[in-house]
Amino acid sequence: MKGKADQGRSKSETGIRLGLIAALGYCLLATVTIEVSSSGHEHATVWPADALILALLLKSPRSAWPTILLCGWMGNLLANVIGRGPSAGVVLYGAINMAQALVAACLIVRSLSNRRDFLGDTKASGQFLLFAGLLAPGLGAGAGSLVSLVAYDVPFGESFLRWFASNAIGLLIGTPIMLAILDGSYGRCFGAKTALQRSETLALITAHGLLTAAVFSQTSYPLLFLPLSSLLLVAFRLGRLGTFAGVAIVACAGATATYLGIGPVALITEGPVFQSLYFQIYIGVILCTALPVAATVSSRADALVELAEHRKALQQILANAPEGILSFDETGTCRWADGRLKELTGVEPYAFVGCTLKEVASLTSRALLQFADEAVHDAGRAITCDFSPDCTPERTLEASVGIVSQGERRTGMVITMRDISARKSREAAITRMAETDDLTRVLNRKGFRTRLSEALDNSDGPLTLALIDVDRFKSINDTFGHAVGDRVLEAVAQRLQAGTRNTDYVGRLGGDEFAILFGCDVATAQAACERIAEHLRVALEVDANGSRVVASISCGVAQRQPGMTRSHLFDAADTALYEVKRAGRDGVRVAA
Repeated sequence: MKGKADQGRSKSETGIRLGLIAALGYCLLATVTIEVSSSGHEHATVWPADALILALLLKSPRSAWPTILLCGWMGNLLANVIGRGPSAGVVLYGAINMAQALVAACLIVRSLSNRRDFLGDTKASGQFLLFAGLLAPGLGAGAGSLVSLVAYDVPFGESFLRWFASNAIGLLIGTPIMLAILDGSYGRCFGAKTALQRSETLALITAHGLLTAAVFSQTSYPLLFLPLSSLLLVAFRLGRLGTFAGVAIVACAGATATYLGIGPVALITEGPVFQSLYFQIYIGVILCTALPVAATVSSRADALVELAEHRKALQQILANAPEGILSFDETGTCRWADGRLKELTGVEPYAFVGCTLKEVASLTSRALLQFADEAVHDAGRAITCDFSPDCTPERTLEASVGIVSQGERRTGMVITMRDISARKSREAAITRMAETDDLTRVLNRKGFRTRLSEALDNSDGPLTLALIDVDRFKSINDTFGHAVGDRVLEAVAQRLQAGTRNTDYVGRLGGDEFAILFGCDVATAQAACERIAEHLRVALEVDANGSRVVASISCGVAQRQPGMTRSHLFDAADTALYEVKRAGRDGVRVAA
């Protein structure tokens, strides 16, 4: 209950505040306008008071509209009584003024999705011109002119033109200014500028004001084009808010000068009524000229701000993303580089900018150039490549390319790099596990045959295969048990590895059968096998209790010959092994 009471009190206070602004603001604006630009009996040249009511309606919830309209009508009555004296017609005139503000507000709110930014782009500006500059003042002028015709016998046509022009110009110029004052846009805009920008703003507005005052203070030359020239400069440099301030300066100076009978408009000899209409048309022309320019400039400025924000957000994302990104234009030149490129490649991102694809490859890896060329020639297929950068060889990176196109024309390329070192390490570990013998930790049958096939396919140098059996291994198992037999196999595998190089491969083919693939000629391999056999003739200590077992090996060695397949090489080494066993075991024999 207390919350509802506080909410109701807040709404009441808001309504009172809006009502006071509507009543006092309307009365002040209308009184000053009547005194400056009207003799008190005819319509003012520009009527900005209705703009305050329209701005309040656009800024406030619909629940506050009746209060605003009622208080505005009261301010209208008070201003007319002060400036023109009491009469029955002013009651209806005030109601018509409020009605046209209400019509404009309803049309704007209904048609525009963002009623606080109804001049945000060219389309929105056009709708505002239609609603506030044509439809609403047109309806008000029609109703007001009928009242003037019936109550005061004023010609309908003359009254309609004066009412329509003064109210249309007042709404078009005054509404954005009033709204910007009410919501603090002018203060925020000025406060957000740098000291240099503030100086430029003040200088432009002051220069425009001085030029406008100079033009309308003389009656010798028709220089009405000069305020428009300075206004366009204000529109280009200061945008929408500056434009409306500039138009307001022209309207105030011109309306005062026209009423006093001085200025370029006074050169027209057709009389005060025509002079007033001419000035109203002039204000309408400069407003319709400057408003689209200001809307375009503001929308472009907003777009640039949004683009800068998006760019900053993208940089933040890239800075915290695991990837590094390179963007190339259609000529193959890197235009920007971002992300974790320094960490991934060892090269600062700025070092890539301005480099060709070939130069980027020279900074990272030559594999990148071949990969990118392949991607360009096969743009419809997703292409990736793995490589290790020259500056960070401990890393494995995966690069993927995206081709940027417009129709059939290729306009650029984006290369994304990510670190896959951990994944590659896991894959390598899994592969090692799948190809490693559980007992002896050397290659198993599958792993050894894979290495042999790769060597036969890719190596042009000498290759020698040694097949090895542990002599009388069945007797060792039967005598000492399988646990000791396993210790013997482990010890034999360790001796085989100790007697070979890191570039050689040792594998267990099964049971007590081992194999060695040497990357050398048969004589060198035979000597290595004889040394290993000699070391194995020493009794092996196979358990913690000091048990010792004497084991020996039989070894058949064969060198790859031209045209020899894997099967032929195995058969040759196996034949040599059989000859060793037939000769009494514990020896090394080279295939004939």
